[in-house]
Amino acid sequence: MTGLAIDPGDLTEAGLEHFARAAVPEGAAPPVSQDVMSAMAREGRPPEPRDVQRERREYYRQLQIDETVEFGATFQHHDTGEIESYAHWAPTALQAQEQLELDLPGYSVHHHVRQQLAQALEERALLEARRRQYGVKYVTRCADQLRRARWTGAWGYSLAKGKSVVFWDTKAGLSRLCPDDAREEAQRLARRVLDPLEALQASGHVLHYCVFTTPNVAAGGLRKEMASICRRFRSLILKSDDFPEVKGALCVLEAPLGSARDWNVHLNVILVVRGFLDYEKLRRKWHWNVHARKLAQGPGVVRGALTELIKYAVAATVAKSAEKAAAEEGAAAGNRVPPPPMLEWTGAELLEWLLAMRGFRRTRTYGCLFRLKRPEPEDLGQIIWLGQVASDGVRHRARSALLDSIPEDKSTGLSGVAAYIAMLRGLALPGIRGAGSLGEQIDRDALHRSLEQLQKM
Repeated sequence: MTGLAIDPGDLTEAGLEHFARAAVPEGAAPPVSQDVMSAMAREGRPPEPRDVQRERREYYRQLQIDETVEFGATFQHHDTGEIESYAHWAPTALQAQEQLELDLPGYSVHHHVRQQLAQALEERALLEARRRQYGVKYVTRCADQLRRARWTGAWGYSLAKGKSVVFWDTKAGLSRLCPDDAREEAQRLARRVLDPLEALQASGHVLHYCVFTTPNVAAGGLRKEMASICRRFRSLILKSDDFPEVKGALCVLEAPLGSARDWNVHLNVILVVRGFLDYEKLRRKWHWNVHARKLAQGPGVVRGALTELIKYAVAATVAKSAEKAAAEEGAAAGNRVPPPPMLEWTGAELLEWLLAMRGFRRTRTYGCLFRLKRPEPEDLGQIIWLGQVASDGVRHRARSALLDSIPEDKSTGLSGVAAYIAMLRGLALPGIRGAGSLGEQIDRDALHRSLEQLQKM
């Protein structure tokens, strides 16, 4: 190469950086891109390990997000084969974002739970693990996974389901600790057992919701009691000749910390019974307390019982603070002192609970419910990717590239989606759904809803 005062081949890395910095005017603002939310979200989080598969997925989703803002861009509906314009999607994108924003406060609360729990693990459980020289790597990994989880993600609209969906870049993968992971795990379990339970009930079986308890155990005995109560249930109830009417069971173990800082290990159970179940005989056989009630038949009854049955381990954390405060007021009036939430557990208590739950099957099925087929993943069909969801460390926000690309029109007094819909009414692009006769195809109230939405911003 000729005509250059400096040969680039002779420059060192430091020299290249020097000339690159010199080429940028002092005080120049950095370019703004569609990734600005992700960049802001990454400022307050630890560096991510390299994940080629995740980066590839993010890349292709971002390509479609960028495509939504291209003038005249279209996509093909996989089910109908129709060609649709992204311009036609402005009202649908607005409704999808409004739907998504209803979930954002919950995402923010759960994010706060994860960060506080990660801090508790690092400040208390990790110190205890180092003192005992056991479980250090596991506690460190749990805290790290909680800290990294669900900061950013892509959101879109499922054509098959007619709803907004979010695909998070990183999840904790800890259903016993992360509220969002626990909710998803509960939904998978419900899909697995709901239809079989309803079918058994329809065929003449009776479902009973029971809670089997044993005396609380002191610190150090958690794992032993967890194994013991499961063995006791199998031998005394399932394998006993006293209860031939019991045909199957779904069991979920819970082991929160009690008011006296001992472990309250118990089983939440749905019993599948053919015939009559004698509650008094059940309690005599178990010896300790058994709460039992028969489930009625009707739409939603079994699903409601599953919701009660399947609880996540950190239910009594930040989200329970209001309930805890009310319970403390009751305790001051002479009632029983409420159990401490997980964020108030000591390092020794956190460590014992984590290690006891590690590798333990908390959910078990027996008899006619044993080895049910795993549910197929929910088929979301074709997804139109619209934007990003990101947390700034305080709250989650959603942005849509399509909606953000709408120019403001000060001459008409309209801005945002309102101006876009007004523009669409004058378009006439033959052969593309949503382009011709838009005065009839666009919801008459869409413009008013858009204006109301903009006024709230």
